[in-house]
Amino acid sequence: MRFRQVHLDFHTSGLIEGIGSRFDARDFARAFKAAHVDSVTIFSKCHHGLSYHPTKVGRMHPGLGFDLLRAELDALHGEGIAAPIYLSAAWDEHAAFTHADWRIVTPDGHLPQSRNDPTGWAYLDFASPYLDYLAAQIDEVLEHYPDGDGIFIDICSQLPSISPYAKAAMEARGLDWTSVGDRTIFGAEALDGFYRKVKDTVRARAPGMPLFFNSGHIRRGNREHIAKYYSHLELESLPTAGWGYDHFPVSARYVDPLGIPFLGMTGKFHFTWGEIGGYKRPEALVYECGAMLAHGARCSIGDHLHPTGLVDPSTMSIIGAAYDWVEKREAWAEGSVNRAEIGLISLEAATLDATSIEAPAQKHASDDGATRILLEAGLTFDVLDLESDLAPYRLIILPDAVPVGPTLKAKLERYVAGGGRLLLTGRSGLGATGFVLDVGASWEGTSPMAGGDYLLPSPEWRPDGIDEPNFMYAPSERIKVTDGESLGAVYEPYFDRTPKHFSGHINVPRRPDPSGYDGGSRKGAVTYLAHPVFRVYTEVGAVRLLEMVERAIVDALGGERMITTGLPRAGRATVRRQPKRHRDVIYLMHATPALRGYLWDSNIQPIQDLVTLKDIAVSLKVDAPVEAVRLVPDGAPLPFTEAYGRVCFTVPEVTGVAMVEVIYRS
Repeated sequence: MRFRQVHLDFHTSGLIEGIGSRFDARDFARAFKAAHVDSVTIFSKCHHGLSYHPTKVGRMHPGLGFDLLRAELDALHGEGIAAPIYLSAAWDEHAAFTHADWRIVTPDGHLPQSRNDPTGWAYLDFASPYLDYLAAQIDEVLEHYPDGDGIFIDICSQLPSISPYAKAAMEARGLDWTSVGDRTIFGAEALDGFYRKVKDTVRARAPGMPLFFNSGHIRRGNREHIAKYYSHLELESLPTAGWGYDHFPVSARYVDPLGIPFLGMTGKFHFTWGEIGGYKRPEALVYECGAMLAHGARCSIGDHLHPTGLVDPSTMSIIGAAYDWVEKREAWAEGSVNRAEIGLISLEAATLDATSIEAPAQKHASDDGATRILLEAGLTFDVLDLESDLAPYRLIILPDAVPVGPTLKAKLERYVAGGGRLLLTGRSGLGATGFVLDVGASWEGTSPMAGGDYLLPSPEWRPDGIDEPNFMYAPSERIKVTDGESLGAVYEPYFDRTPKHFSGHINVPRRPDPSGYDGGSRKGAVTYLAHPVFRVYTEVGAVRLLEMVERAIVDALGGERMITTGLPRAGRATVRRQPKRHRDVIYLMHATPALRGYLWDSNIQPIQDLVTLKDIAVSLKVDAPVEAVRLVPDGAPLPFTEAYGRVCFTVPEVTGVAMVEVIYRS
């Protein structure tokens, strides 16, 4: 897999003339070469359902007079640039217009469109003959363009449908199309049939060709599906278009330990896909690509080709700045693995609905909040599912609502018996009658104070200078410590806030005395916190909550961190090991996205400036004698000290991303 890719969108209406009229093969390829790009995903068929080459299956774009796909493919290959081929799946305006019966019909009788407005894309039904049509298009591409470097299938979801074809197929299967459950079962079968049909079509002509299906988010816990259909993963995550800057780290920290080749996918756009004339600062792309390398990914930057086929030189200069930076550092990213001290069991993975057929949600409050806290605390971690090996980690976190059934219970007990530590929060580890694991406390249900209660933590995890109860924005689980150690006291409001009973603007004041319930319990290697702190942090972002939870995590970890740095809270630190090169590579990152707008129900928070941080102290836990510490890529040596299993040094400057190699004696 290449390190420096561009995903070159080309969704172009049939109403636009002169498609490819200014395309020059030599200039096209050389523009990407000059921008340090080594792979470009090019279009066979776009969301408009139009093909950019001659076709006997679909419709060639009426404004195109030559085989643009072949011209792009040959031009890129001539410069040594790979060229995977893109086809849109569930969105195809041409098919929807010419075969209205192929469209999804929702259970309430509507024809759904993206964005829920007339300019959105129509959804096609994989239970209809459209699937055969799509497979024929893919087969045609593979027949005529066998030198393509992969197949990228986009919009891979199946909405619940009662189209004529879906109804007939359900009745043939003995399913009731008026039943929500039966529609869900059938929808899952139709979606799986789509994946099988596409994979079989590709493999029949190109057994080894890379194949990826895009749905905007990779569901955690869906390993079997990934292994069955995907050759690699591309983590779509445009930070300014709803995903945000915290989405990619959550996904990457899950995918990286799976050992599947993957890349991160951002965009050059100020906002979202296809925004011609919208430009990020080059500093933002450098930071985003640096974050991809820091989390084990290779890089992909989205762009949109102008209808004339003319490459935008402003875009190429921005992408070129980022990929020049990446190219100089690839040797320190190749073959690296994350050094992680904490395993975060994903709530998304633990509660995965295998029958879900709609596009996966990008946001998962407990996973996102836990990841944000770990990143802001400078702690090293992986995101796990229920199949993950727990042994490599010093601490396992179960955030907020992870159900612990018999299999997971036995796995966690073996892990603790082997010297591991656990941290559970909220309803994690709770069954119908109480705790599944021994946390040294009894459970008496969830607090009826739905608007939230108060917590006075034990002194060791109180926020700085706060010795009064903290409002927690959510109800606690009511627990009483038995043979564990109390981690604080819960204070309740005078009453829960309702239309009949309220006081003040937001929350009702607390009673002056503790409720008698504990805010957490610690027994041996197991720590339990009674509030869903990670979800609350996502929703509220309370800095005092961050301070509390960070201290609780570090304490549960045993007090020692793998790495400490002088970075501010907006900073990020990861440690990746290159075993074959006998070195660790430390990534120090710092940027401050700022709210600049709100569009399509999404916050637009671009990175505008990168502030240079000076003299950042670093202390890293090491497991072998250190030979040298050097800046990457220029190799400038850094003075260091080594004692008590740690190496300490100072990084002179961090502007966006700084990389440091710690070389061990071989």
